[in-house]
Amino acid sequence: MLRSDIFGKYKGRIYEITIDMENNMKIMTEDKDKIDTTLEDKYNSGLYTKVVKRNEITDCVSIVPYGIINGEKVQILKEKEDKFQVSSASLLVGSNLKLPRIDRDTWLGWVPKSEVRVIEEKTPINPQEL
Repeated sequence: MLRSDIFGKYKGRIYEITIDMENNMKIMTEDKDKIDTTLEDKYNSGLYTKVVKRNEITDCVSIVPYGIINGEKVQILKEKEDKFQVSSASLLVGSNLKLPRIDRDTWLGWVPKSEVRVIEEKTPINPQEL
């Protein structure tokens, strides 16, 4: 599964991290193995959250995936069972990969996962600065 967002460790487990409208830090998960009585599904959506203190989060990173197709770097936007939706703002990359042009500076299309080498770009983040 493609990961894209901010993640951090809370009590030894990795969770997705978000900040709510009141500037509270929250951990989020849909993983049943990480859910305990302290996490709640406020909207009955299957997404469990909990407000945590910033100093309780360690190893916080921003993960941005991108793909390499035939030596060309592309953005990975979405994922289906066997395909990725990829995008490029480069005329040369879009043309080389035969992606449909959807506007002046955007080429967008679905490609088989088997043709894409996925790379996760990880940037460390200080949770106190979120």
